[in-house]
Amino acid sequence: MNHPRIVLNVVSNGLLFISLFNVVKSQPTISEIMPPNNTSNGSTVNHMLLLRDNLFDAYGSVYVRPVRDGKSTTLVTFRMLLHSLLDMDTKNQRFKISTWVKMTWRDEFLQWNASEYGGINVIHVPAASVWRPDITLHSNTEDTFELVKPDTFVELRPEGAVLWYVPIIYGSTCLQHVHYFPFDRQECTMKFSSWAYDGAALEPQAEAGADAEQIRFTENGVWSFISVTNEVITEYFPCCPEPYYYLEFTIVFQRNARFYVTYLILPCCFLSALSLLVFLLPPDCGEKLTLSITNLLALVVFQQLIAETMPPNGDELPLLGSYFSAMIIMVCVSVVGTVLVISISHNSTQMHPWIKTLFLDVLSKVVCLKVDMDTEGSEPTPHKMTNGSTSFDEGNLNSGYNELSAVTNTDNGISSMTSTDPNIAKILRIMAFMKNEMVSQSDKENRQLLWKQVSKVIDRCLFIILVIYALAISLTIGTYIYMGSETVQEHDE
Repeated sequence: MNHPRIVLNVVSNGLLFISLFNVVKSQPTISEIMPPNNTSNGSTVNHMLLLRDNLFDAYGSVYVRPVRDGKSTTLVTFRMLLHSLLDMDTKNQRFKISTWVKMTWRDEFLQWNASEYGGINVIHVPAASVWRPDITLHSNTEDTFELVKPDTFVELRPEGAVLWYVPIIYGSTCLQHVHYFPFDRQECTMKFSSWAYDGAALEPQAEAGADAEQIRFTENGVWSFISVTNEVITEYFPCCPEPYYYLEFTIVFQRNARFYVTYLILPCCFLSALSLLVFLLPPDCGEKLTLSITNLLALVVFQQLIAETMPPNGDELPLLGSYFSAMIIMVCVSVVGTVLVISISHNSTQMHPWIKTLFLDVLSKVVCLKVDMDTEGSEPTPHKMTNGSTSFDEGNLNSGYNELSAVTNTDNGISSMTSTDPNIAKILRIMAFMKNEMVSQSDKENRQLLWKQVSKVIDRCLFIILVIYALAISLTIGTYIYMGSETVQEHDE
């Protein structure tokens, strides 16, 4: 009686199970809901973590060279690209540059099969976690040696290649050649090598190819970048049979001379020309000496400005400093000549005939200066003498004295009238004294006029001589600087 009911329950339950199974089967799975990329990323991250753990769990000390055979040599490829010139200290002969450095070497303990780790070909790890070559700048001038950016990373490759990109600020010595300043070029040499290892253990090499070409450079307002070259130098020392390798970089900079020409050379030339104009002033002008001394002090100040920027190198002096010294000598000669001219122009002694012949007859024609030759041997020019409120004319005094002497009809101007009128004798003596004084004064003035003519001739001679001197010095030094700088440029090219 119960069998049909049992069969019916079994059939209904089976149908319900089948329907529920079909419903569950029709629902999407989690893998179908999640994007396929998430699964790939998760797998890559897991592979990278696994690779890093496997590499560094068995990695030794970062202070031990990463080779399995201690006799093998680690080759380090070094590349240095200049970013900017931070400072060129000409006086202390050093410079500071910002660089982008790349070093590449092979670490035998950091190798893997990319297919076993999801095709990972590159991973980045902190630089402090691996061995790094101690490539050191020998000509360093900084207290902390290289200024390296902290917390840098290295790039690892499956074959064991390690690439380290790092920005470094180097401070190095740079022997300055200032002979052609400010048109000079400076060649700064930087010498790199391993500080701890000899050439048998570590050999530095310069990177070649397009990746090592210097394409970009941040220009400096004073210096222009010209070129950078490198070479590997091998040296042997008596202490050790192993070679020592040095990687030497030579960087060439050209000084921009526009600033120095505008603010140093041109003012010096103008001051030198102004010093020559002193001889165009009148000989008895007192401002001649003041102007000469002022120009001399100005040139000394300009020379000190150059000396403050130049290194104390006794083997090579700047030609511009020699030019300033030559101009200072010229101004000193002009000062001495000015003193001589002023002294001569106030002279009133009797002139020797040879002086008159030499200066007024010969040199005056050579320097194309017209002089007044009618001053000597001419009659005294009438002039007035003033004594208190009384004015005496020399012509009237001579006429009155001659008439009074004719009346007395005696040689000494004293007649019998003097016995009756002593005032007449007194007047005659006074007039004779005044006449002699006026004649003496007139002769003195004539002699002074001659000496002033001589001083004008000396002024003109000094002017011509110093003009020729200044032009010769300027053209000689200017041509020498130009030709020397061109020769240096051709040599560098």
